[in-house]
Amino acid sequence: MRTLFLSLVLMPLLSTAAIFGTDDRVHVLPGDANSKLGRATAIAVLSANIAPSASNPELLDLDTTPLSEALCKDEKFASDPSLSYACSGFLVAPDLIATAGHCMTNAGETRNETEMYCEAFGWLFDYQKGASGTTTTKGIAKDRYYKCKKIIYAVKEETYPYRDYALVQLERPVTGREPMKIASKSPGVGEAVSMMGYPFGTPLKLSSKAQVLIDNPERQSQITNLDAFEGNSGSAVLNSAGEVAGILVGGTPYLSLVQDNVQQCQRYNRCDNRGENCTLPDTLNPGSKDFQGIGSEVQRIAPILELLRTQVR
Repeated sequence: MRTLFLSLVLMPLLSTAAIFGTDDRVHVLPGDANSKLGRATAIAVLSANIAPSASNPELLDLDTTPLSEALCKDEKFASDPSLSYACSGFLVAPDLIATAGHCMTNAGETRNETEMYCEAFGWLFDYQKGASGTTTTKGIAKDRYYKCKKIIYAVKEETYPYRDYALVQLERPVTGREPMKIASKSPGVGEAVSMMGYPFGTPLKLSSKAQVLIDNPERQSQITNLDAFEGNSGSAVLNSAGEVAGILVGGTPYLSLVQDNVQQCQRYNRCDNRGENCTLPDTLNPGSKDFQGIGSEVQRIAPILELLRTQVR
């Protein structure tokens, strides 16, 4: 069964992007200005990567690897722990998590699913760097972890209108955390956006100082210059008021890491703020009729808001 789940999630979770301009990502720490939003953010953990602690079965241990196994040791956040096959999500009601559709379905639409991806992933809060400068990966309190009760709805479309979002019901309501506020509309070109999520399955990061680059009304998604990578899929994209204005669902360049042949390790692919002049330019996507532009792709908020209204009375 574990092999089946890995085959299901491997391809959908490989949504890629890069650093655009300066790497503006920072850790979200307990008690800082973004900690309230951080407490409403959760990481989707593959069931194979979390288990009762060997020292105390009432606690949980994560199976992580150092990000430095994939990156050059002098790259930013290379010393962070990393969870494989991770996605990001955020609380929109006491028992509801919003995320990217491709995190919860391989393709097409899913309704009221209780097996497959629902069984494959649980949701962990407070996976972040602590005030001491370390991240707790062993001996985690069980009340921070929530199994999936059902995937209310998930959609991942490879054709028009290219929707990509999901709503997940948790096994029990979340207490002590305030759901994120949802914006009434998506931002326009040039408007500021930021994002909270788990790039490469590392502890919670805020990506800021970004903006919308492309806003085609015929498409369900916008293109931004948010610094984003695998694991950021499902991240809450925020407007200047701190409201959720979209969901990170993908991006280009297709290769987010580039080989350093001198040091024999990998480095972040970097582009300028317009998505141009990348260290390793994208040669696959520009020829596709579906391609909008180089950058991080954000699902518009309108359909998520409509779906949420049918669930929260």
